[in-house]
Amino acid sequence: MIGLILLYVLFLIGGISLLRKNNSNNKEKALFIGITTIGAALWGSIIVRHPLDLNKTIAWIFIYWQ
Repeated sequence: MIGLILLYVLFLIGGISLLRKNNSNNKEKALFIGITTIGAALWGSIIVRHPLDLNKTIAWIFIYWQ
């Protein structure tokens, strides 16, 4: 699990540095961080053997932002 966290942090740092180098806007950075975090949460939930129901999570996000 610690290896997954380290990979997440390294991937996030590398991606953000590339986005800064290419002069990307804030929406692209936020989208990259969001997708990376969702992926890390899904992999983490599989590793701890308690998979997340992605449909319930997306529904909660839509209800929250309404």
